[in-house]
Amino acid sequence: MVMVLFALLSFAGAWAAMRRNPLYSTRTALRSVAAVLLSVAAVICMVVAAVHLTIHKSPVIVGITMASVIIVTTFSLIFVIQFVSTPKEAKLETVLPRSAKLVQVHREKVYIWAKRLGLLIVILGIPGLVIPGDARIAALTLSGFTLFVAVILLPIGYVNARRFDVSLTALECDPWIHWKYTPEQWIEWTGVQIQRLEATPPKFIVKRDWRKLGWTLAAIAGATFLFNPGRWLLDSLCVFFGCGLILAVAVWSPHENQHAAERLRATLLKISPEVYFGHDGVFCDGIFTTWLTTNVYLTAASIDERQPRSLLFRFETIAPNPYEGYPVVAICHNVLIPPDSQSDVARLQKELAARCPKAQIALCSS
Repeated sequence: MVMVLFALLSFAGAWAAMRRNPLYSTRTALRSVAAVLLSVAAVICMVVAAVHLTIHKSPVIVGITMASVIIVTTFSLIFVIQFVSTPKEAKLETVLPRSAKLVQVHREKVYIWAKRLGLLIVILGIPGLVIPGDARIAALTLSGFTLFVAVILLPIGYVNARRFDVSLTALECDPWIHWKYTPEQWIEWTGVQIQRLEATPPKFIVKRDWRKLGWTLAAIAGATFLFNPGRWLLDSLCVFFGCGLILAVAVWSPHENQHAAERLRATLLKISPEVYFGHDGVFCDGIFTTWLTTNVYLTAASIDERQPRSLLFRFETIAPNPYEGYPVVAICHNVLIPPDSQSDVARLQKELAARCPKAQIALCSS
């Protein structure tokens, strides 16, 4: 009963967050739900069939068969959900000129995670090969589980990353607007962004927000003991480590802001000083942000009159959180306006108004 209640609350939170998306429609949502339910039913049938076919086989064959079925059905379920839940307006560009060289902005992140997971598998696996007893089984289990997770997540991440790389390549090949900055302009703009980031107060301050954090930790502890009665020692350990981790992150977050400014400076001085605007989104500061997709969408575009003048884009995205459900998070991007670019801004106003009709576009007076 408790798990059903949690599932219903989670579904309600996700539904409420999805309704904020400009692409949301009841018809599309119901179609997606129906497709997901049918896909889940198909997955269950495949698992049941695999169990019946291997019921009298050796444990090795059973393990290989079930692992293969789980991997294949997981891939299929994820891609089916992505396909049916993505409206036509949110589909990214896939057509490239024959001479286009595909960028690797997003796939490079997948490569980094592949190296990290591979290193973790080796670190966990080596002790399992040399130490005896139960510790060996524990180490090999953790290594095998990490390998299983990598086999599922990395291919999915690569396919999605390549999709965004194709879209970004198409954007660079045929942009609405392409601005390039001089080294002097870019260094000045980098300094301005660093100053603004350093002046931004941290989202959490212990002296100001300790009551809010206290209520959150109390709610987590209460829910843990309430929904898992009779397991006091295990629940106490989970609450201690879970709440301790949240508290440590909250206390450390103001210090993280200082490092964020340093990382931003290093990133901005490393990338090419240019920006692309196009059908799928904007590529600036080394980040490709889409105008209108199922998880990120533009809500407003205006002029930031602070010197130096810039374009201010406001996006929203759904950021699932185990403690807050499905909060909608605002994302802001400033883009430096180069001299003598009034005609470009006017075109951007026209293109964005057509591409994102529900967003508030106010880049020029007329």
